[in-house]
Amino acid sequence: MQLIPIRRKYVYKKLERVDAPEGRVYKVDTMALPSVTTILSATKETKHLDDWTARVGASKAHQIKNDAATVGTHMHNVVERLLLNRDLPTPRTWLAVKGYWMGYKLIETFFPDVQEVWGTEIPVYYPERYAGTSDCIGLYKETESIIDFKQANKMKRREWIEDYFVQLAAYAEAHNKVHGTKIKQGVIMMVSQDGQTQEFVSCGREFDGYVDKWNRRVDEFQKKTPGDGRA
Repeated sequence: MQLIPIRRKYVYKKLERVDAPEGRVYKVDTMALPSVTTILSATKETKHLDDWTARVGASKAHQIKNDAATVGTHMHNVVERLLLNRDLPTPRTWLAVKGYWMGYKLIETFFPDVQEVWGTEIPVYYPERYAGTSDCIGLYKETESIIDFKQANKMKRREWIEDYFVQLAAYAEAHNKVHGTKIKQGVIMMVSQDGQTQEFVSCGREFDGYVDKWNRRVDEFQKKTPGDGRA
């Protein structure tokens, strides 16, 4: 018996994902569409990150980012496997143990309010513009939502994570375009490495504002990288 019902409301097209030096792309029919994360990375302000790297040193910054990515991967595996009712392999490193613990902490905190899941690691695309993979789409507190699972070294302020909201708006716009939905809520479920959790929700006019910001980022990216996008 599953804790959360999986309801296959939509047929999600499998997309081939290619990691290239210039960024990740998804092959959709004859088009090679840039990923949401590639567009965000190419159009974001990097001063804050550059200043942090300068303070801690390039080598230390690289290690911190790699360790965080490893922990995040294991955290996502825990969440995804629970949703899909699949067994978890025994963790083989301490970073994996930490990721597992954080994953279960996220599940314990937020999943009682997830009433229905339409899928996990869902490929979405906006024809001829972009594509990506959403962590989860379904019903959260009775509202159709794009849901993202985030791990953090420490808790973040809302004003620090604007790109997370923009990312969710991008996935919602793609899903709405292709599947005819009207998703207007993004949910970020965050857990830090000390076990604290935070929920961030964007909806209504605020969410519409992030959709506008996303479309401006896509336009900016396309100006920087002209081409017809054909695979």
